[in-house]
Amino acid sequence: MPTQARFSAPTLPPPLPGIAWIGMFLVAALLLCLGTWEATALTGKDEYFLGLRTPMEMMLRDEWLVPFLDDAPRIRKPPLLYWLARLSYETFGISLLSARLVTVLFAALLVVACVGIGRRLLQDNGLAVFAGAILLTFLGMHSEARRLMLDIPVAACSALAFWAFLRWQEAFCWRWLGLAALLAGAGFLIKGPIVALVFGGGVIGLMAAQRFPWQAVRQRWAAVLSSLLLLLAVALPWFILVRHLYPDTAAAVYADEMEARQLAQFSLDMLPGLLQIALPWSFVALALIWRQRAALAARDSLDRLLLVWLLATCLPFLWVRSFDRYLVGSLLPLALLLAWQLRQADTLPRWPARLGMGVALLFGGLLAAFTWRFQLGGWYFWLPAAAYLAWAWGAPRRARGHWIAAPVVYWITLLWGVFPAIGVNAVPAEVVALGKQRAIAMYDGPQPALLPILSSRPLRHWPRVEANAAHALMAADGLVFVEHEDLPRLERQLAEVGLAARIEGEYRVLASSGSGLRFARKGAGLADWQAAWRQRDLTPLMTRIVWLSLTPASAAALAP
Repeated sequence: MPTQARFSAPTLPPPLPGIAWIGMFLVAALLLCLGTWEATALTGKDEYFLGLRTPMEMMLRDEWLVPFLDDAPRIRKPPLLYWLARLSYETFGISLLSARLVTVLFAALLVVACVGIGRRLLQDNGLAVFAGAILLTFLGMHSEARRLMLDIPVAACSALAFWAFLRWQEAFCWRWLGLAALLAGAGFLIKGPIVALVFGGGVIGLMAAQRFPWQAVRQRWAAVLSSLLLLLAVALPWFILVRHLYPDTAAAVYADEMEARQLAQFSLDMLPGLLQIALPWSFVALALIWRQRAALAARDSLDRLLLVWLLATCLPFLWVRSFDRYLVGSLLPLALLLAWQLRQADTLPRWPARLGMGVALLFGGLLAAFTWRFQLGGWYFWLPAAAYLAWAWGAPRRARGHWIAAPVVYWITLLWGVFPAIGVNAVPAEVVALGKQRAIAMYDGPQPALLPILSSRPLRHWPRVEANAAHALMAADGLVFVEHEDLPRLERQLAEVGLAARIEGEYRVLASSGSGLRFARKGAGLADWQAAWRQRDLTPLMTRIVWLSLTPASAAALAP
């Protein structure tokens, strides 16, 4: 089996010095960290409602083993990311930067893992570094690394596990297989079985290219078995313990997760998501894959390995309900595939490059036009970054350095300069002061989205009014924040428990509704957008947030 022998003892390029690895990690972390401290930067409900608040409540309750949120065990997801976020809070203080730093560092590790894997698969240091640089240019890396979410960390653990597996195949030293098991177990403690996606896809790619040492694996069954046991020892005890401590809650949560994922329901929703997070390379990748389709058919080609790996990481989401961020692990094999196929190119495919560049410019241009029309500022940052991207990718021949630098500059400009200027989820200073001083409940929303992290307190979310919590809040002279559209529903539920509400203040804001880019108020239609654009006034698109104090219903009836 010559292909297996060749792969198990590859001719590796000279080792990179340690300072090079440290430099790559620090540069990636710095580039992806810029703008993470902005309170109006890109966010989403999974971050501001779950990710940011859970470690704060863990600190408040002094809980480590099982995360809590709103006085209930937060066991819908594994705990490792919440543990790390709490550690960051306690080390650097509670802030957006300290929270998001966790994901930024995992993203930098993902870049380093890409280079490490590239050295072994591409067998060229320059191409490996080129692949890591390409990974830094994807929109998905910049949008997801700047939020405290699960997807980048689990992809990083899975990629590092695959790197360790490749190291094991070089000399079949057990410590590398054990390291792969530890890293996969850590990824399982971040987001469960999805940790198998990048690692497993890489193994499937090795099999497809006849580079998986089946005979060596069978001969070393004891090492493989002990590594699997190590993986289970890392991954499973927390879940077993939670099942024992909260059996009813755990059963309900796991059933809800299976239903929410809509397993076995075929959908093509994944495809536009992958094209989006791979910008500006999306169409370049399609063109290069089509151009090299003959090489991809060769059973032992590297192109085949990388393409099968890419497909294995994204095709499962055709049968699972997914969001764009779930696909960030696919960017690793895509970066390696692009680096390999562009290794001798001094130009990008013209029309695919221009199409990807055009979509990226259109996306950013719409945000810049929005900030210009409403005199919010920020649009002027877009102009030089857009010009640089158009120059670097629009001309037929350019240096590779500009292929990398231009997208990186462009995404940083959008996510640090343009989008924060829109003011999504901005919280007035007086409201932040209330959050630091008063007991606060956020009614079914929750808004203000960033008040917990800005006030350094988890606060409380009410999906509906419960008598004990409402009376306790009134006794503590607390406040309830609610979107104005939900105020009648809140008042009805308060009346059911013998309470009434008195409006103490209000403000208007463009508020996130699930996704970071959906910031118009609920129910806003085309007429509202047209009115706002025509009048240069954002009021028709803004959500009205009010805060209320609670009183006994009888006292409210007697008030003049």
